[in-house]
Amino acid sequence: MSTTTTREARDSVLLSERAGPVLTLTINRPDASNAIDNMVRSELTRALDEAVANRQVKAIVLTSTGDDAFSVGMDIGELVGFAPPDVEAVAQQARGVYERLSALEIPIIAAIKGACLGAGFELALHADVRLARADARFGLPGINVGMNANGSALARLQRISGNGSAAALALTGGVVTAERAFMLGLVSNVAGMADFEPSVQQLAGHMASLSPVAVAETKKILRLASERGIEAAAEHSPKGLARCFAEGDAAARLQMMLSGGRDPDATVH
Repeated sequence: MSTTTTREARDSVLLSERAGPVLTLTINRPDASNAIDNMVRSELTRALDEAVANRQVKAIVLTSTGDDAFSVGMDIGELVGFAPPDVEAVAQQARGVYERLSALEIPIIAAIKGACLGAGFELALHADVRLARADARFGLPGINVGMNANGSALARLQRISGNGSAAALALTGGVVTAERAFMLGLVSNVAGMADFEPSVQQLAGHMASLSPVAVAETKKILRLASERGIEAAAEHSPKGLARCFAEGDAAARLQMMLSGGRDPDATVH
């Protein structure tokens, strides 16, 4: 399978590489524990917009360089000395990245190793699926230095883990292990050091092989359910299924299954 590097400079704060239908976006600030600054947010915005325009991209993996951290959060050095309007502008820029992630019809996998804290955790919460390496740890320590977390991230955290656990994480600034995060539903799987990368690639490959229309409709139904409730999701569902046949390849895939060409239960988790 061919690999295309769309950002040649390996010192870029965001590396963008495509292997077939899978696009990997890698936060590349290992010397700063992959802290997220203005440049990272700008590059993420650009890369996500390009992914939307590129019909060859069927799945996105969001990860980081190095072994110590997915991201320790916002770049504190960038925030120190900012006036309140500047801080608000940073938060609005982060919100724009999160909204782009939420609106994408392409499945997004966050591959998390090491520290996943603050804005890094917020970013991961906006992925569709989160896979954690055994050494990963999660938290929102901003409260310890007088800052609140992003609203959409807190809403997602609350929806995933429940109000009690979300409040405990957000109001104490505590950090939980990958195992505890799995128990809270924050990650779908925890892999050992040797198994982590193969697990990520296997899942990404599987999701990229799915019908783009079916994936888009499934993501839309999930979004409707979370934002407008069960009735809105149920109302749209029949139209979504019809689109899977009209614009997607549901009929062809069903015919292949009937012909013995594919096992519908051969999924990867």
